Amino acid sequence: MTARQIIHEIEALPAEEQREVLLHLKEKSAEYSRSVAPTIKYVSKEEAKRVSESIFTEYADLFRKLAE
Repeated sequence: MTARQIIHEIEALPAEEQREVLLHLKEKSAEYSRSVAPTIKYVSKEEAKRVSESIFTEYADLFRKLAE
C-alpha cells in the first residue's frame, strides 16, 4: 500500500477516527524527534581559549586580510 493510498483511506474515516490517527502520528513524531535530537556538547572555557589561540596563530595572515 502506498502513502497516497493510506492518506486516501484516512480521509475516508469519520472525523473522530481521523483525530485518533492524527493524535497517534503526533505522538510518534514527538517520540522520533526525541530519539534523533542531537546531543549538545560543550567544551570548557579553557579548552575553547586554547583552541582559539591556536587557530588565530595558525591563520594570522588570513585574519589580517579579513580585517582589511
